[in-house]
Amino acid sequence: MAGINASTMSNAVKTFYEKRLLMRAIPRLVHSNFGERATINKNGSYEWRKYGALSAKTTALTSGTTPVEESTPSLTLVTATPSWYGSWLGYTDQIDLQSIDPVANWISGVLGEQAGVSVDTLVRNAMTAGATKLYSGDATSRGTIDAPGDDLSYADILYAMATIWGNDALAVSGGQFAIILHPHSLATIYQDPVWVNLFVEESDPLRSGFIGRILNCDVYSTSNAREYANEGYGSTTDVYSFLIVAKESYGMVSMAGLQPKLVDSAGPMGKPLTGDGKKANPVSLIFKGLGETGFDPLNQRATAGWKLTEDIQILNSSWIIDLEHSNALSDA
Repeated sequence: MAGINASTMSNAVKTFYEKRLLMRAIPRLVHSNFGERATINKNGSYEWRKYGALSAKTTALTSGTTPVEESTPSLTLVTATPSWYGSWLGYTDQIDLQSIDPVANWISGVLGEQAGVSVDTLVRNAMTAGATKLYSGDATSRGTIDAPGDDLSYADILYAMATIWGNDALAVSGGQFAIILHPHSLATIYQDPVWVNLFVEESDPLRSGFIGRILNCDVYSTSNAREYANEGYGSTTDVYSFLIVAKESYGMVSMAGLQPKLVDSAGPMGKPLTGDGKKANPVSLIFKGLGETGFDPLNQRATAGWKLTEDIQILNSSWIIDLEHSNALSDA
């Protein structure tokens, strides 16, 4: 029997280590895709302006008589002032040398994802707070939504679309509006035969969240769609948001150089999951190498972080509809 074996040298036999880092589960970030984007430099705020429309004239002119001058159109101003957001992680020289994983790589991936989901959540919260509210079924407020009676249905969606069409909203692009809903709501509406018969499905949504079209709308599904836990009937029903977005319904403003961008770094080692290597990180990550963080005479500490600026404002609340509803998982 050989003297050097798995029993006598047990300390040398290690569990196999998978060097490929597992992909982190992060939501599809879609809420900021449809807003009016602006940047400012050397200024504290940004301003949008909108003039009101004139009413139709239905009275014929009288020969030789000049009609009365119209009233001055109203002017609405919306001001955005970017706020600053950021986060960081520190690591030591020892872990950098001893870890089998490349520390800087996985830290940058984690922080990049955090920056992306932070911006998406900020935009989502502003959209749902400032939108025109509708309620599914017979509900009249969030607190009266009760599953399954107020579960999302095609009839609810059609009413919401009629509302935004009736407000003369403009499509965001290509003649299409945008719908954003939670996967739990998607699972519910797929059980509606009218939706199933009309829906044109996409075969490969990947990270974009785009799943298909219906009623002149591009439909996006994301787990970061807003959910109000236990805010429905009896404080036991989870309420979900169903957003319909039109052009110029909301705007986003950032300082130049600190503007968040689309993130696609969910693949192994922070590489793009979609294969599109040209997509940018959310912001430029900030690295301080060993010995660069301040008083560090032995070069023992390093940091990585991100920083961005953002403000979101509703520009036209009648052009963004939030259909609050229950779904098949609201009481799960």
